[in-house]
Amino acid sequence: MRTSELKKLCLTNEINAAINLLKKGLAELQKIDGANDFYHLPLLLLSSGYERLIKCLLCLAVMDDQGNIKNLPFKISGREGHDLEALLNSLLSICEERRYSSTFPAAKADIDLLTDDVHLREIVVLLSEFAKGDRYYNLDIVIGRSGEKSKDPNRSWDDIEKAIIHQQPDILRRLNDLTQDIDGIYKEINRELVKVLEKFARALSRLFVYADFGDFAKQISPLVHDSPPPPFKYQLLTPLLQEKFV
Repeated sequence: MRTSELKKLCLTNEINAAINLLKKGLAELQKIDGANDFYHLPLLLLSSGYERLIKCLLCLAVMDDQGNIKNLPFKISGREGHDLEALLNSLLSICEERRYSSTFPAAKADIDLLTDDVHLREIVVLLSEFAKGDRYYNLDIVIGRSGEKSKDPNRSWDDIEKAIIHQQPDILRRLNDLTQDIDGIYKEINRELVKVLEKFARALSRLFVYADFGDFAKQISPLVHDSPPPPFKYQLLTPLLQEKFV
């Protein structure tokens, strides 16, 4: 197998891995309830899935027809290599350079989401810090390696949940009512978080087709969409949105 073919095969495998990690992560997130607060697993799956997917998009953005990458588009070592926030910002910079937001009506909405959505950016920061080292928060405390910036990821996720709750007066009222079903409230909060995460995945998925990332990006777009794009009209639906998580 030629080097160019091997590179494209490996990139295809990496995208498949990213999508499967995201699907598993969203499924695990929706298992959280009053008796199960093991956030570590969905955080581990989601941080890895989004990191891989964005890195694949960055590679596609700079890859030539032969699969060559002259300038590596992201860091590959240390904490910086897992900085999801920096990776997303790099991707947004490329989209701005190529005027992606003007390519079709939903593109601007996607860029606005990726740039300005408060809940999404909070989640991105959390996943970024988790990937860079907070996933070892407890061990770092034990061996005395925790720094001032080290945070308990469970508490960070609690903060995001609280922000969701305060925007949903009905959920807040029910939380303060001891007669309410706590498991049902957890699931409702998680549904709101999943909506944000699915919008994130959908916005990234559209880039395979509509961003100027080369022919290979379009060729492999069915990996993240339900069908290849027809000539004029294309309704996007990521596998994440096709599958119902109970």
